[in-house]
Amino acid sequence: GDCDVIKIDIQCLVQGDVVVECVHLDLDSTREIMMFRIMFNTSFIRSNILMLNAKDLDILWGSKERYPKGFRAE
Repeated sequence: GDCDVIKIDIQCLVQGDVVVECVHLDLDSTREIMMFRIMFNTSFIRSNILMLNAKDLDILWGSKERYPKGFRAE
């Protein structure tokens, strides 16, 4: 199937508890829609890579059907 990849390299070192929120902005950037949130502690990350399936993400109630079957965040 089709696969869209979005890569964001923020060049920011993090340590400890981390929260990453992914939001969708309308074209006029006046409205944010929360897509999902990831929370983790860097002490549990090996090889600087964190791969999460949709079931591992905090997804807004009632919006899980927006994501394709193989959706993941890496």
